[in-house]
Amino acid sequence: MAHPAGERPFNLLERASLWTSGFCMAGMAILILAEVLLRGVFNSTTEHSDELVGYLLVGVSFLSLALCQSRGAFHRVEMVQMRLGPRGQALSALVFDVLSFAYIGLTNWYFVQFVLSSYRREAMASTVLATPLWIPESVMILGATMLLLALAKSIVDDVRKLAQ
Repeated sequence: MAHPAGERPFNLLERASLWTSGFCMAGMAILILAEVLLRGVFNSTTEHSDELVGYLLVGVSFLSLALCQSRGAFHRVEMVQMRLGPRGQALSALVFDVLSFAYIGLTNWYFVQFVLSSYRREAMASTVLATPLWIPESVMILGATMLLLALAKSIVDDVRKLAQ
């Protein structure tokens, strides 16, 4: 039985996207709250919260992309879509999803090259933590790969709609 997008259960990819991005969001909130309490109550600081919150922000941004794609949360040009018939809408969605897949695939390939370069150069953050940069950069690859999987599913759905 088909469920509307808002009511259908989460699939494995959506759950992974939800939980990983949610973990990053919760981590950000906890770190910011700890920093506020330490500064306000104890006149102290964690000294690393700004760096860690920045890494978690990248995590939220990239890891939530697959969930946003599969739940239709991205902007659409509805003014154009309304003027098309059902077949035109399906074809338009297919073209857009294929172009998006190609763009994200290319971007992800560059992300991989970027992370491998950071790993080979043993690049570190110029902070007290000296975080190896390939660690937070790898989140971009994970998020883009999850988005590619969600786009692939959308493409399959678009082709099914066109075949009807």
